[in-house]
Amino acid sequence: MYPWLHLGPYALSTYSLLFLCAYVAGGIVTYREAKRQHRATEAVLRVALGALAGGLIGAKLSMLVFLGPATFVKDVPYLWYSGQAWTGCFFGGYAGVLLVKRLQRITYSTGDIFALGLPLAQAIGRIGNLLGGDPFGLPSNLPWAIVQHGMRRQPSALYELLLDLGLFLVILRLRDRLPRPGDLFKLYVIGYCGLRFLVDFTRADPHVLPGLTLVQVLYVPAIAWFGYKLWCSYRVSRRVGRSLQQRAVEVV
Repeated sequence: MYPWLHLGPYALSTYSLLFLCAYVAGGIVTYREAKRQHRATEAVLRVALGALAGGLIGAKLSMLVFLGPATFVKDVPYLWYSGQAWTGCFFGGYAGVLLVKRLQRITYSTGDIFALGLPLAQAIGRIGNLLGGDPFGLPSNLPWAIVQHGMRRQPSALYELLLDLGLFLVILRLRDRLPRPGDLFKLYVIGYCGLRFLVDFTRADPHVLPGLTLVQVLYVPAIAWFGYKLWCSYRVSRRVGRSLQQRAVEVV
């Protein structure tokens, strides 16, 4: 593990450095997607800033739940460079988007603009986790197990890194191929929550229900809700397609 990058007399947290790179890379990809979709407007910029602010707040405050109040208060001085949860970032960022859209009265879908940059940013962030030695995987004797605090463990961060890159390639492949606006973002949420649900079986996180971590419990309703919305969107697109076919037949 390489939790610190030493540059002469200075030491930088590799975790913080890689997360900064993740935000930059995600921002660049999101901006390019906005331009490609002809949505690079001030309104979308405000939505993106709402997502960023909500994500940062959610990432930090969610540690109150994951660490517990006593540990959270003790670690407050160090939270600026460590201690952030993607789960809190996602829900906080999503809440920030909804709030800004409501305040700005933006009615069109903006999710697809973010769908490509998110898994790429997450993959880069997981490199920071891997180098920093977090999260702890379950004890393992697999050939690819890594040593964390003197014990061979599952490389949970590496698993998610590879799955995030795979999800990025799937989203890249399906751009402009789904029938309705917003479908790509729904697919991203279902895909990420699903793969993270599986990865958590390799992590040494505490269980809040038999066999399930808190993240898994939170992601089950997220998968169900966005899956339902994607299914509804698919049914609407099919009805519209059949209606257009009938009109074409009538014209002929």
